Amino acid sequence: MKLIRVLDSTGDTAIEFDEANTEATAKAKAVFDDWMAKKRPAFLTKRADGKPDEKITSFDQIEDGAETLLIPAIVAG
Repeated sequence: MKLIRVLDSTGDTAIEFDEANTEATAKAKAVFDDWMAKKRPAFLTKRADGKPDEKITSFDQIEDGAETLLIPAIVAG
C-alpha cells in the first residue's frame, strides 16, 4: 500500500492506494501531478530498511510502505 499525505490549508489529507486499484491510483496521481505543477515539494519519509528521507519529483518514485508528504512551500519575509 502507498500513502500520500497532503499538508495544506485544509489540514492533513491521507490518500492510500495501490496499483491493483486503478481508480484510487488515478486520483493519487492527479493530486501529485497538480502539486508538482504548482512547484511544491514532495518527500518520501518512513522508508524501508532505514533509507534516508528523499525529495521526489515523479509519481513513479513513490514507494510501497513509505509515506509521501506533500508540503506547501514556506514563504518568509
